[in-house]
This record gives sequence, C-alpha cells and structure tokens, in this order.
Amino acid sequence: MRNKRIACFLVAVLVVSLLTIPVGAFDGNDYGGGGGWDSGGSWDSSGGGGSSSCAGDLTLFMILVIIAIIITLSRKRSPGNSGAATVRPSTNEGRHIILPDRTAQIEGIIRSHDPGFSAGSFLTFVKRVYIDIQTAWCRRDMSPVRVLLHDNLYDATVKQVQAKIQQGVVYHYESMVVNTAYLTSYARDNRFEYLTVYLNARMIDWQEDVRTGRILRGDRTTRWDLRYKMTFMRPVGMQTRKETPMATVHNCPNCGAPLEMTSSAKCRYCNSVVRTGSYNWVLSDFGTIRNDTIDEGIRIGR
Repeated sequence: MRNKRIACFLVAVLVVSLLTIPVGAFDGNDYGGGGGWDSGGSWDSSGGGGSSSCAGDLTLFMILVIIAIIITLSRKRSPGNSGAATVRPSTNEGRHIILPDRTAQIEGIIRSHDPGFSAGSFLTFVKRVYIDIQTAWCRRDMSPVRVLLHDNLYDATVKQVQAKIQQGVVYHYESMVVNTAYLTSYARDNRFEYLTVYLNARMIDWQEDVRTGRILRGDRTTRWDLRYKMTFMRPVGMQTRKETPMATVHNCPNCGAPLEMTSSAKCRYCNSVVRTGSYNWVLSDFGTIRNDTIDEGIRIGR
C-alpha cells in the first residue's frame, strides 16, 4: 500500500510538470516568426525554440526517471519478490555431475525378489531420514537417529559432532525442503544389496559460536541448494513388510519386539542396544555430489 501511494504521488508530480511546461517545448514547428527554415526564423539561441528544447530534454529526463521508479516499486510488490531469500548453490563442486534417474528400473529389480517394495514409499522414507539426520546434527545429538545409520557411519558422525562441541560451534538449519529424490544406482552381492538415492534439498544454513552468538559462516537469509548421494544397504533376502511399506520396522534381535526406525538405538521392551546393518535398510554412505562422484549404475553379482 505504501509503494502504491508513492507511485500515485510520482504520477501526480509528472502531470503537474507537464501542465507547467510551455507548449513550444513539444511543438517542433515553433521556430519563430516565419514558421520554417526557409523563412529565416530558424532556431534562436536567445529564446523561442532554444529554450523550448532545453525544457523538452529536462521533461523527458523526468519522465524516464519517474517511470523507472514506478517499475521498481511495482517489482518489489510483485508476488514472490517481497522478502524472498537468495538461493545459491552451496558449492561449484560437482555442478556438472548428473546422476541418471533409474527409479522404475531399480524398483522392478528389487520387486522381483521383494514384491512388497515400493520406490515411492522408500523415497518418502529417505526424505524423512534426511530431515531427521540434519535435525540431529544441529542438536549435536545423533542418538535419536542411531538405528537409521550403519555402525561405521554412526561412529564417524558422532566423532564429528564431538569435535564441533569442543570447538564451540553449533549448526543451524532452517526451512529445509527436499525438492527431488530418485533412485539412481543399485548393487547386490552374495551378502548385501545397496540402493543409492540422489537427493536435492534447500535450506538456510549458518554456523554460530555458542559462547558469543557470533555467526562464523553463512547467514540467516541465504537458501543454499545442496545435492547429495545417499546409499542404503540391507542383507540379501530381507523382505519389505506389507504393513510397513516404507521399510520402517525392524525387530529387536534380543526379544523380537518391533523397533521404530525413528526411535533411539535401545529397545523399549528389553533395553538392549540395537546394532544396525543386520536388519532392514540403513544409511551406509552420505555425502554431497563432488567432481569425482561417479555413476555406479546397476551391478548384480552372481
């Protein structure tokens, strides 16, 4: 509303300016006396045509300036521009790497030995895993997602979290949105099968000194565009349960009770610690797309 009032005021100023300018300023035939080059009137630098030309140039300049201001104000009021955060790639590393979408092909391969598997449900599960892991990282406590991670990845991530705690650095992620996720690679040997997902997400990201509150990296407005390669694994022969199509349930190896994927690493019935990698899909590798990232395709061993 404020910008609209400013625009109306500028238009009013323009109209008043036009009404107060001599008519000769827009009359190319007002050369003086005779009304043309042949009559000897020509352009008179001391009056008439000369002064009208200056006023015309000034007025034209005023019109252009006011139009430019009005256009600028209109753009600021247009949907999507007001207060929109800048979107930038997190890095130029790996921007030229394109991993193919093989969702339908891989789904067919897995369903040949696991009829209950659904690519759509699995990808929904992957998006939730991504958000849960990033949230745990910001809270500097990976225990809520312990059962989602393979032992090796969990141990490495905990070490990184401890290092950040010692450095007094805390991460902040806001407005996390997963834009794209699809199955890109699949491999199977005599023990495990591996399913790789390409995932694209955006978030506001900054790092803060926990002691002073000073921002060390990033800012509170820029939305970063990030591209990931996430590899999940499970033992060969595992079947997706029909009642849990997102592959979110495991069984406790100690008492057999069901375990929720988003729960802690302890069984709530017998309190035994669940070690991952021996049950259903768990995240075994997680990293951004880099220049050395390769397309692993589909590899099925005998």
